[in-house]
Amino acid sequence: MMDKRTAVVDNLFTNSVSNSSVLSIGDTNYATLKFKGIAVQKQVPTFSQEDEETFDYPLFKRDTNWPAPTMGVRKITTYHNRNICVANVATIGVSASSLLQIGSLTKGYAEARVKHFRKLKGAYETS
Repeated sequence: MMDKRTAVVDNLFTNSVSNSSVLSIGDTNYATLKFKGIAVQKQVPTFSQEDEETFDYPLFKRDTNWPAPTMGVRKITTYHNRNICVANVATIGVSASSLLQIGSLTKGYAEARVKHFRKLKGAYETS
């Protein structure tokens, strides 16, 4: 087992954390992040109740197909300092099943599924 190190961050600025995302300060043993989203782009940017979509699509019902590890990796690490020192961390946003981790993470899984739609104004529409 690898020795744990201490992360020292002088300044952290994050504008937003949203949509199944985590900003974690400290050690984390296990992180599982899952996000389902629907993105709608319209030619005419007006939205009403009938524009609401459901998550009833095969994309959201499928099992996750994680690749199997093909081989082990032997790693030798030499620590010159017990601390990991960082002056500044600045992020605009942490979103859609993302993790901003300051500290150690033993194991993590992240999954984001987004269904995209483009709704173009056609001859069949009246508005």
